[in-house]
Amino acid sequence: MRGGSSLHWKDILIQALEESDRQKLRRLVPEAEAAIFLRRRQLGNSVEAREELSTLAVAIQALRSIRTHQLGGVRGKTPHDSEWYTRANAN
Repeated sequence: MRGGSSLHWKDILIQALEESDRQKLRRLVPEAEAAIFLRRRQLGNSVEAREELSTLAVAIQALRSIRTHQLGGVRGKTPHDSEWYTRANAN
């Protein structure tokens, strides 16, 4: 992974959204989730980051939709799988 930069998580998310091969999705979805988690940690709860934090929350929902509809609800074991996106948008 290149790090948790804004472009990195977006690149992986786009790859996952455009991918139809289930095997590739099984790799891309957790990779995108990890990149989003890292970016979220970088941003903290700053007021300046509100827009990107909101976008991150939408991205996580899109990945969950992929897990449910394209991967049959398969869950990866990711240490970052939490409700951080909900808390971020509640502030």
